[in-house]
Amino acid sequence: MDLKVKEGLHVLGPTGLPERAGGLEELLQNAGLRMALRRGAFPYGRELGSRLQEWDPEEEHALERAAALANEALLDLPGVEAVSAKETEAGVEFRVRTPLGEGDVTVWKPTRKF
Repeated sequence: MDLKVKEGLHVLGPTGLPERAGGLEELLQNAGLRMALRRGAFPYGRELGSRLQEWDPEEEHALERAAALANEALLDLPGVEAVSAKETEAGVEFRVRTPLGEGDVTVWKPTRKF
């Protein structure tokens, strides 16, 4: 079980201690972290992360490309895949399928091209 994270901060329970995430929630959280992290930026695991920062929302088939970039980041999570992507005000929302079910993961909205 991992500690529960929301908007980059640990979620505290009623006792003031960090809450734990398990099951589907944990898988979705791990998928979101892998998609949001820039590939190569984590010094202890340079293979972690995605190339979503390179994604251009103006390109042809942009959402299909976003899903492909997300799936590249999810290769080391067996059975976990981004099945679709859509733009929202909060960012890019991915529908993620896991062995424990499906859920939505939102990754930042790019503000400029890289």
